[in-house]
Amino acid sequence: MAEVKSNLSKQAESQLQSLFEPVKLSLLYKASIHGYNNAAFHNKCDRQGPTLTVGYNNYGFIFGGYTSKSFTQTGQYLADEKAFLFSWKSNDPEKQPLRIPVVNAQYAILDNNLGPNFGAALIFLNGNVAAVITNPGQYYTFNAAELHGGDLNLTECEVYRVEPLGYALEKPWRTVQWKAEKRKELIDTIRSYKPPVLLVPQVRVLLVGPVGAGKSSFFNSINSVFRGHVTNQAPAGSSATSLTTKVLETRM
Repeated sequence: MAEVKSNLSKQAESQLQSLFEPVKLSLLYKASIHGYNNAAFHNKCDRQGPTLTVGYNNYGFIFGGYTSKSFTQTGQYLADEKAFLFSWKSNDPEKQPLRIPVVNAQYAILDNNLGPNFGAALIFLNGNVAAVITNPGQYYTFNAAELHGGDLNLTECEVYRVEPLGYALEKPWRTVQWKAEKRKELIDTIRSYKPPVLLVPQVRVLLVGPVGAGKSSFFNSINSVFRGHVTNQAPAGSSATSLTTKVLETRM
């Protein structure tokens, strides 16, 4: 089956990611492919953890909502202090996305068997049609025109799983040159290294770890780098007991 591609441009994806700590957005559901219907949405998105629902319209608005809770069709409201609505105009790319936090977190998400429903303030796939319903006020406070420009019809609807990446630097902390010349330079530096203490003739590395930790695989990887081809000198694999039965001294 062909890969389902996201409608988000790189710039749009970056703008939406700016609403969070570093995250990865993984496409779960695309209405134009999977269908503008509730069953298709739940088939792809239930029990997926935090999700971002994204709608697109002809006015250039990219808008929707985020919940940190899983959709499970409980038929009840889900409390979610992290929930929010958002909007960004693709024809005004330099402007930061509008973020609308939930006002009453107890009613952040209506988890029913219909489409994504953000406290009845923003509803997707209602009636299995390519449109949204908005009702600002009680649980989310916003100006409807700022959210979608007054165009309730959707050209596309997507749902993404939001996966945290943990701490990440905005820019690499150093420039790494991945070239053959640099590789040779690094290997030669390691080969020619001599301990600064004369009484120690060579450096020895002892690998210690439980069964299955990957000690043999690590050794084979290092050995392969220095030999210039793939090696399997140390037995490696999966076993309830250790595959390595002898302690061997190997020189690089």
